[in-house]
Amino acid sequence: MIKRNYKLIVGIIIGAILAGTTVYAATIISSINVGYSNESSKLVADNVQEAIDEVYDKSFNKELITAYEYSEQEPKCINGEEKTCVKTDCYKKGKTCSQGTVIKYYVKENEYHYFYVLRDDGTKITMQQRENTIRNIAWHAGENDNSKGPDTILPQLEAATSTWVNVNVLEYTPGVTTLYENANTGCTWTESTTSNYKIKCETNTYTSSVLGIRKARARMITAQEASATGCLGGKAGTIDDRVIPPSIDKYNHGSCPDFMHNYLWQSKSFGGSYNNDTKNEKGEYDYDYWTMSTSSVGPTNALIVSRVGILTNYVTTGLRTGARAVVEITKP
Repeated sequence: MIKRNYKLIVGIIIGAILAGTTVYAATIISSINVGYSNESSKLVADNVQEAIDEVYDKSFNKELITAYEYSEQEPKCINGEEKTCVKTDCYKKGKTCSQGTVIKYYVKENEYHYFYVLRDDGTKITMQQRENTIRNIAWHAGENDNSKGPDTILPQLEAATSTWVNVNVLEYTPGVTTLYENANTGCTWTESTTSNYKIKCETNTYTSSVLGIRKARARMITAQEASATGCLGGKAGTIDDRVIPPSIDKYNHGSCPDFMHNYLWQSKSFGGSYNNDTKNEKGEYDYDYWTMSTSSVGPTNALIVSRVGILTNYVTTGLRTGARAVVEITKP
């Protein structure tokens, strides 16, 4: 989609490059097999169509996106800003970005953010922002009732990302559209050794009748998507998460990969790599972030990705939690 907007401009550039040769702009759009002399253009392409693609990559795409291979081992690349980070062009057509790949992406002119890849289907990349996009907002304000859906937090996330013109417009219906694996909004985990506390979403707590069709530049992550990265539900008997447990994994703490629970308050205490110990204007920290999914075991809770590195419950009126933008881009 982005590429088409620049085809005409790139064609003009190619025309300028080829001026004076036997091939001119009139041939560029209609043929992919026309040869040309590129001795002075410093392009490696063998034909005009490939030259258009190459100029596109050199001019626009180079500025729009930079990707780095994610690594929690030495040499590390976790936040995308380490000097040890290794660049990758996995975002290009014909290639695939692995989960966790760090993407530095210009969501609009002069504004970029860092994202982590959730999945790459070869055509589109789904990725989540590195830090909380918005902070300390209830999932559903007024009462602890998860049947209302995230009608407080989701519109605010949509408003905060409405100017991100370089990401796709997402259109979906909660409880109907499959965002990952299935469309169900109610989730739980079975407390047994066989399930390993992996999230299951098999019911609908809220549907389209509550939130209607959504059309926006960003959405929240689902519990299923978080579970697919490795995040597990907290084991029964979990102590107050403000107290550092004697063993990080005693209650599945730290089951999420670093990129899922970094940049939350004291996340390093639970296996993460980066803290966010900066208070907001209300004197609060970023403790967690909401998912779009509810806890189907009761009517008062929604699921969050916690700073301790697990998926767990939190009352829908809770104000210590934010949201991270999940966006989609189409591969060039």
